[in-house]
Amino acid sequence: MLELRSFYEPVSKVPMMVRVPWLPCEKRIIEGNFSQIDLLPTLLELMGQPAPEFLQGKGRSDVIEGNATLDGNDIFMQHNGYGDRDLTSEESRPTLSREKADEMNYMNNLPWRSVVTADRWKLNLCAGDQSELYDLNTDPYEMDNLFNEPSHRDRIRQMAARIRVWQDQTGDSAPLPTI
Repeated sequence: MLELRSFYEPVSKVPMMVRVPWLPCEKRIIEGNFSQIDLLPTLLELMGQPAPEFLQGKGRSDVIEGNATLDGNDIFMQHNGYGDRDLTSEESRPTLSREKADEMNYMNNLPWRSVVTADRWKLNLCAGDQSELYDLNTDPYEMDNLFNEPSHRDRIRQMAARIRVWQDQTGDSAPLPTI
């Protein structure tokens, strides 16, 4: 794993356990995608506190209380590069040539944007690298990149449009490839 700074499913799909003392203690599994950005607004909602306007997430207390589901909930992820690390430094990677380290510094600092749809498809976009498409239902370890398969062009366009809408809503100006 890449310091938990990657979009790989084992890193980004983590279980979340919540216990709210004033709700019934029935144990249950809530199916669907719950985005980390929704966690703070949800906790504030459960405590009866308003979420500040600058928070981008949505309160999901209705899901925790059993009054709604996460059906149709896409999640979005972004990576803006490592920024805090120089792979040319001796301490960082002493076995790399200067040229290889420079190449890795460039690649590791490219912005990536990703969406995981409610039906478990994942699209990773990067303007300077190979984009990726995975069917997480049949390929949870993301081994078979379907991005260049002609049969998935429409799906890729629709998912890329969702990422662009999300970018507009959040003020994200990272460049993405033209799809």
